[in-house]
Amino acid sequence: MSIRHVVKTVAACSAATLCGAAFVLVVGAGPAGASLVSTDGNTTLSTQGTVTPGTPYSSGQTITVSGIANSVLSNANLAANKVPGQYTLVGGNPVPSGATGDFYIEECTDPGGSIGSIASSASGCESATDDFTVSKTNDGSFTDSSYTVFDLPDPGTLGSATMSGKCDVAPNQCVLGIFATNPQSGSGFSYPHLFSAPFQVDQQADFGSGFETGINPGDGTPEVSLAIGLPLAALAVFGGWTIRNRRRHKQEQVA
Repeated sequence: MSIRHVVKTVAACSAATLCGAAFVLVVGAGPAGASLVSTDGNTTLSTQGTVTPGTPYSSGQTITVSGIANSVLSNANLAANKVPGQYTLVGGNPVPSGATGDFYIEECTDPGGSIGSIASSASGCESATDDFTVSKTNDGSFTDSSYTVFDLPDPGTLGSATMSGKCDVAPNQCVLGIFATNPQSGSGFSYPHLFSAPFQVDQQADFGSGFETGINPGDGTPEVSLAIGLPLAALAVFGGWTIRNRRRHKQEQVA
């Protein structure tokens, strides 16, 4: 194979690699929306407005938390599990009395982002992140369009932590728990509940306000685009530079 052929081949590969790296970088930097769906398909975390894909949520960022009709939080299942306020006794048996009250949505720990690592008690959830303004429904569906996620613990914004552990970026991933009763009351984990997909949230500097306000919002995913794209781009540039130098050196020897 001639050196000219080699140079053309490497140049083409380098161009393709650079394009691939550029694609990764562009995808990681452009504005877009994103959704994280739980493994069971019941819950979805959606961004609002313009965000940067491939970056964690920004502490203080507002997202939408929604759930489809499901058999876990349906009023029939809550009644069957004797969740207070969700049933009446008929012949000694719990019968759904109509969905009343609110769901409790709270940010909890999920080290490593695996199902088996999700918090199993109130100590793994931060009470200051609790939102109980979402009404229960007969079919278990819900939508919270104003939920705020935080890098935890966050004493500066939320006060003294009630949880153990951390909730920020890997390996300290987070989840949202959707409970039928207050998880801090000691019974929230005993009754039916759901968890969202794992996500990451990062603290952003906002020196103007002194509080975390969700500046530089992301889509809740790991920041991987630059980590992948830049090495690829560097490899492509180095490969092209090496081949050009070898060709020049060979021409000088022939001359």
